[in-house]
Amino acid sequence: MNMLLLLAVALLIAALFLYSAWVAWRSAALFPPSGEFVDLDGEFAGTRLHFVSRGEARDGISPVILIHGASGNLRDMEESLVPELAKHTRVVAFDRPGHGWSGRGRHPDISNPAVQARAIRAAAAKLGLVRPVVLGHSWGASVAAAWAIEAPEEMAGAVPLAGALYPWPGGIAWYHGIVRRPVLGALFIRTLTVPGGALLSKAGVAGNFHPNEAPEAYASRIGLPLLFRPLHFRANSEDTSKLKAHLARQSAHYPTISVPVIVVTGNADYTVSPKLHSYAFHNAVKGSELVKLKGTGHMPHHARRDIVVDAVLRLARGERPRAGQATIHEDGRVEFTPAE
Repeated sequence: MNMLLLLAVALLIAALFLYSAWVAWRSAALFPPSGEFVDLDGEFAGTRLHFVSRGEARDGISPVILIHGASGNLRDMEESLVPELAKHTRVVAFDRPGHGWSGRGRHPDISNPAVQARAIRAAAAKLGLVRPVVLGHSWGASVAAAWAIEAPEEMAGAVPLAGALYPWPGGIAWYHGIVRRPVLGALFIRTLTVPGGALLSKAGVAGNFHPNEAPEAYASRIGLPLLFRPLHFRANSEDTSKLKAHLARQSAHYPTISVPVIVVTGNADYTVSPKLHSYAFHNAVKGSELVKLKGTGHMPHHARRDIVVDAVLRLARGERPRAGQATIHEDGRVEFTPAE
């Protein structure tokens, strides 16, 4: 009986392994790269980043860089901000290292937002992007903030969008601990992440957008299945697991930020606490503008796209942030409280 049980377990593991490998291959075929690649050198030698570039540079309007969050890729930006921004200026969306179609590279500290900021800065320089406005969503906001700290002269402004910017109380999802284990982690990501992702993706998308509705077929439109490929799931897990410690160090430098900053967040974001992150960041950065969207969750670039585009373009045109807080109600009413 024990031998039969062991055989059944072994067959189940083999079946899950083969199924996961087939789904990963199929996902790559269904959602191929939608853009181009740039090869980095120096400290990032061997790293290849995937990007999409749309629109054209125009006099008096800075280019724009868009950086996606955790568990995603640049397709999220292609489905939201890229088309509208490209009408006004050149806009480039990147897959962060190890996400979408970007390579992870060999840098030992690539999970650090400051290191990812350096990698994207290097890519931007190769692409001829001079002093862009940098928007980062969720995890990506920590990259935009790191850029503003380390190289303010290389950017025209920053837009942290529903950003993860400070260490938070509590831990992270249970499975990240499993992924970190040498043998068990490798087995987990090659057998269980694909079926688990299929079961939980719908609820995960709905929760991320709550209380707003997700766009129809959102998961397919952004190629969400790409996340569950083993190396990419591991990269996402590593980024998530180490972010809290990185932000504990990085957040001490926020008061030194001098570039124009417009912080945009939904007040009903239950994925990343606006009070703990966006509001606190606004309070730390002198002269920044906080745009608080009433009734909006973690995805303002979909739910209130026009307002996010407006914030980006104001900075791209060289306008200064309106120091203070703008509260925008669901009916369009705006209340503005200037900074003291």
